Amino acid sequence: MPFSLGTTRDIPVRALKPCGLTWSGEYLWFSESVSGQISALDPVTGTVERRIACPELCTDLTTMGGNLVQVVGRTRYLRVIHPVSGEVVTELPNPRSGHALSGLEATRDGVWFGYEDLQLVDLRSTDNWRLIDVIPVRGRVSGLTASDSYVAYTDYRAGTINMVDYRTGRELVAYDPPGNPTGITWDGNRIWYCDYTTLQLRAIEVPGISGF
Repeated sequence: MPFSLGTTRDIPVRALKPCGLTWSGEYLWFSESVSGQISALDPVTGTVERRIACPELCTDLTTMGGNLVQVVGRTRYLRVIHPVSGEVVTELPNPRSGHALSGLEATRDGVWFGYEDLQLVDLRSTDNWRLIDVIPVRGRVSGLTASDSYVAYTDYRAGTINMVDYRTGRELVAYDPPGNPTGITWDGNRIWYCDYTTLQLRAIEVPGISGF
């Protein structure tokens, strides 16, 4: 049974289908699939500081090596974008071709990939997508973030944020925040998520789990 959890910050955004979310250390970057844009939002003022066109974008977003990395297209491949110029740096394959890549987070340990249809998350190396670890999950991944010890993924259909201890592969707890979460990120203090229902970026504080 998921535990209900209230938000600590709510920022309305101009979006019809918010899908991806990542933290750059300065901005919350969120992607919106109807306009095909990635936007940089100041979490203090709620002001959008920059918009970048990204046709065919879908599902999640992360930052890696100073660039934005967005899932795009029918095959869910990765488009690497310079955050200032908006230019496409390169494009990379979906490591599990033919499957619904829906969660993405680059960390110092590698890149986490979440798959909605397979109900699993992979940890892969940043250089050649070599598989490091696989963790089956109970939910259908809609977005994904990670800290030093935990993976958190959203399940849009269930309306939950789910915590996984990736050292043991054990799913610890599910939270039921307001709305329906899609993209998710961690700013070092709070978890933020895209609320698809109310079209807001919302923050929660997770009790009792060190590192989130």
